[in-house]
Amino acid sequence: MEERKLIQHGPSSLTIDLPKKWLDARGLKKGDGIYVAEEGNKLILNTKKALKIDKISITVTGLDATSVYHYIQSLYRYGYNEIEVCFETQTTKKHRDGKTYAVSYLVHEKIRRYIGMQIIEQNANRILLKSIIKETDEDFTIILRRIFLLLKDASEGLYLGAKDNNYATIKAIKEKHDTIITFVNYTLRLLNKYGYSDVKKTCCYYHIIASLDQITDILRELSDRIIAYDKALHKESITFLEKIHWSLVTYYELFYKFSIPDIEALSNHRFAFRQLVKQKLKKLPVEEIHFITTLEQIHEILADLVEQRMALEY
Repeated sequence: MEERKLIQHGPSSLTIDLPKKWLDARGLKKGDGIYVAEEGNKLILNTKKALKIDKISITVTGLDATSVYHYIQSLYRYGYNEIEVCFETQTTKKHRDGKTYAVSYLVHEKIRRYIGMQIIEQNANRILLKSIIKETDEDFTIILRRIFLLLKDASEGLYLGAKDNNYATIKAIKEKHDTIITFVNYTLRLLNKYGYSDVKKTCCYYHIIASLDQITDILRELSDRIIAYDKALHKESITFLEKIHWSLVTYYELFYKFSIPDIEALSNHRFAFRQLVKQKLKKLPVEEIHFITTLEQIHEILADLVEQRMALEY
């Protein structure tokens, strides 16, 4: 931690020099406004200007298809405005299906998940992505609520689709999953570039959103497996799906209206779910046992999310 001296400025004011690196990274200059907040013995400086994270060039040669996705996605989330993707070999393999894909195809397929990003240049061994929109931290709260609403819809669709043996409803979860991931990417990008208005809560929000991403992936995976199973689920399995949906709805309500009874209800529901699993699991086919054990992961993630929500209250 660097120490800086206070400077007398007029008869009743003291000033301090701000680090040039911090100012340059945010494009701040004379006359720009900075927000100051007191927190105990600290003064927290904030600005509406985003952190300037301009350009980066990466090489994805040697990476499998999934790793290419995650590499580019991580840089988008981090906040880069231009991402140059270079590759010596024009194809790569996806381990999940064993197929070979063109790198350019992978980039084109996933760019829909990066709000504001477009391909502006491309040749045989290089693709340049650039953000073409003006982002604002005011988007954050609106899109975060949309993530929650879509996640509730996906959970309800999985439960009702399985209950009614309606594969069309279950298949629709893929589209909801893709939309949620798009919004997750954007909100994490906003947090990295602007932070949250209350600085100490930024990490909590980042963790919560990343965890909602995990839950979304679990629901998507379950929808694919239930469709592949191609049989009506037993009523016990339907009950487990209903209980997970209840937990997600209750967490949504807790997130937007802090409530001690809801915290207790979620905790009680989690342990009741465990007991029910012990009682019913042996009666189910192996495939459905796998479904239920996968569902249990959501309750463990929610337990962590409840802790994060409690931290946000203060």
